Amino acid sequence: MSFFETINEKFFNPFCCKNRALYFECISQLIEKSKEISVLYETDARNTLILYLQNCAYSIETENIGEEIAGGKTSQENASTILRYFRACGWITPQEIGRSGDNIASVSAHCRKLIDAIHKIFDRDVNGAITNHIFSMYEILKFSLSKDNARSIRPYHNILVPLVENECDLKNELLILKDSIQEIMRAVMKMADANSFGQFLMKDELLNRFFNDYFFIKKSGLIPSYISEIDRMMGKLRRSELYDRMLQEYMRIENTDKIHAREKIDRLFNELDSFINLEYQQEMSYIDRKINNYYNLYSTRMMMVLSENTNLEHELNRILLFLKNLNEDNRAEAISKLSEAHRLMSIRYIGRKSFERRKKRNPNENNVGLVLEELSTEEKQRLTDELLLETPDRYSMDNVEKHFDEIMKGRERISVEECGVHTRDDATMIAASMIYSGTTGFPYEVEFRDGMVETEAARISDINIKRKKL
Repeated sequence: MSFFETINEKFFNPFCCKNRALYFECISQLIEKSKEISVLYETDARNTLILYLQNCAYSIETENIGEEIAGGKTSQENASTILRYFRACGWITPQEIGRSGDNIASVSAHCRKLIDAIHKIFDRDVNGAITNHIFSMYEILKFSLSKDNARSIRPYHNILVPLVENECDLKNELLILKDSIQEIMRAVMKMADANSFGQFLMKDELLNRFFNDYFFIKKSGLIPSYISEIDRMMGKLRRSELYDRMLQEYMRIENTDKIHAREKIDRLFNELDSFINLEYQQEMSYIDRKINNYYNLYSTRMMMVLSENTNLEHELNRILLFLKNLNEDNRAEAISKLSEAHRLMSIRYIGRKSFERRKKRNPNENNVGLVLEELSTEEKQRLTDELLLETPDRYSMDNVEKHFDEIMKGRERISVEECGVHTRDDATMIAASMIYSGTTGFPYEVEFRDGMVETEAARISDINIKRKKL
């Protein structure tokens, strides 16, 4: 008998109506409610729908579903109409009086399976799904190989078919993971400001939908052992007597000979073996590569956003090459200007508040607590010293001098290789020495040589740093 001959002819009608999203949410609410109580009566179902309709933000469109449903009607009227419509379509079982005297409003089995399948396909929530499929395959095989187990009675339907279904579901979850990475990377590429990055990080898509499963698989040492154990038990299953029982069961169900049954069973086993030993590792390796690409892309985009699309390393290299080509007098003047700009940006004397146009003060208002005396010179100096100490310049001339005093103990000259540029701070100290070179009061000067030097932290011009001759 055809599937369409066994169900109500109006079974799929709610998905073709104007309010199809509303009907889908209503039946989902009834399914969730039925899980909490032993019997779902019509009163409970109606109260559940009334509560949902009162709180939902969905705008109900007017349509005729045997009766009229509209946004102008009360929630009680619409809930009763929807219940009668669900019963007419076969989503709710026919009227049957329960022990309480009220009609039973249980959701039909076909409707439950349909709604569950839709949630499974479109919810895109894979949290725990991958590991659940792996654990299910492991438990099926482990129980099947135990003594006197119930699955061995019908091994084809109770062992092989569930294994294949879990394998297919696991493939789908891996595909969803790959699609999630691509969606994240596309979203990152479109972001042009730091605020967008912050909002994106706060959403669930990075943490719950993707990284929970991914990092659990990577950090837990159990998953690889489960995979290898599944492979071992599958080989044992094919060599056991259960394999012959599967052949006999398949021959009986499909009414075929032993040759065709063996071909079918072997193809299923070969597909399982190929996925466990080859495809799973390939998919996870692909995801690993995409994760690395995502982090690199995210880091680059974040740096571009924060630096307003300016490559600071490239700009610094241009400045150093420009200084190299200047004569001594012009170079000293340029370094002096750069030094002043560096101090200005570090201490931040000038900010947006300095040139904002303030509202004109009303001279007629009485100002309370206005200090008429001017600050003394000593008080100004004290406040200035406090300000400078609260915002110390990490790469000030004094700090750079102390840094090279430590490196060049008893030496008159040192090269970039000998400085040991291991971190970004070391590279910045080298750059600061170039800026302060030639400045009055700085005891070191920089001598440029041809070429560049590759260090652990950065690519730097080949220079010598030497003490000034007094």
